Amino acid sequence: MVTGVARPRRERWRRAKARRKLKKVSKDSGQKATAPNETLHRGQPDKLLLSALNYWEVKRDLIEERLANIRSATVS
Repeated sequence: MVTGVARPRRERWRRAKARRKLKKVSKDSGQKATAPNETLHRGQPDKLLLSALNYWEVKRDLIEERLANIRSATVS
């Protein structure tokens, strides 16, 4: 015979999970979060930034070469 009784086991699990989340949030709020700017100024250059600068330097050099070739072709 099936009755409409809710399963207390599942409810307990959900409550325990919510309590764990609350504990994690309370622990994290007590720690000082580092600002994003502080991580940038640690003395090590950002690899992504250096890569981007290198890319655009090469790109600029290629554009200058192409312009020089076009100018020399129109002068001749």
